Amino acid sequence: MSPILYAFIFLAAVLAAEAIYHLARGRAVNRNTSKRLERLAQSLEGPRARPEETSLREELTGSISNQILAAIPGREEISIQLYRAGVPMTVQRFLLVSLGMALAGLAVGFAMAPGSAKALLFAGAGLLPWLQVRRQIGARMAAFEKQLPDALDLLVRSLRAGHSLTGGLQMVGEELSDPIGTEFRYVANEISLGSDTKRALDNLLYRVPSPDLPFFVTAIAIQQETGSNLAEVLDNLANVIRERFKVFGKVRAITAMGRMSANILAIWPLVMIGAIYLVNPTYIEPLWAEEAGRSIVLVATVLIFLGYVICRRMAQIKV
Repeated sequence: MSPILYAFIFLAAVLAAEAIYHLARGRAVNRNTSKRLERLAQSLEGPRARPEETSLREELTGSISNQILAAIPGREEISIQLYRAGVPMTVQRFLLVSLGMALAGLAVGFAMAPGSAKALLFAGAGLLPWLQVRRQIGARMAAFEKQLPDALDLLVRSLRAGHSLTGGLQMVGEELSDPIGTEFRYVANEISLGSDTKRALDNLLYRVPSPDLPFFVTAIAIQQETGSNLAEVLDNLANVIRERFKVFGKVRAITAMGRMSANILAIWPLVMIGAIYLVNPTYIEPLWAEEAGRSIVLVATVLIFLGYVICRRMAQIKV
């Protein structure tokens, strides 16, 4: 078959999947308001009740394809991972995108190497959305941690001005940007609608796996039990977090040489192969033209990867 025909078949499959998805989603357009209310009510029931899980169970009952997706284990974990990454996408759409990219990679692989088992390696393109989600989770959590001292300072000023804890959380949600503004606004809304403060903060811990956030939650819990000066405690906590970031910056500066060594170790062989190929292509050609050369490349790739991982691990110091 012609590669163009493969491309047309893949495009038709993607368009058909997209049409089925939008038809299934169209049934729920008139129920958007009730869904939002049900999600909010579900979030008030406990720290493990996530709004995404409620909408997921509702959306997975529309068609046969959705029922198949409902049988996939770990869909709730995928939902919370998408939420933490800030990806405005349902689990169904995310899985369809991953499947579509895997099929596209497979089609390209068979077009480049018809009948070869190596074409199956191109199906690894379906892992790209998962890697992107992991990257966005790391970036969003890092942004949350950087915003946390400023949020605590704003909350301290609000408490010293005579506002309640809920009012301070709402002020942080209105004044600061996403992600910390969004998360604190959710907490304030849950408390305002009757949820217990501890439960709302437990929901926050579930949504945001930040290492500094448990100290904030513990400080509020102790203040509610003992009646301590919450503003002073949060002020000290903000200073501690800032000092930790300073130490972390110093550590990164000290370990920069190790990270650079790992990058050079991974890139330099490719640079040398490219340079030799430009100077004398026949000299380097046995690396991929002969079986022994391909074996050497495979072993060298594994060793380079292991060396890169070891160097990066040696340069990572937890603060």
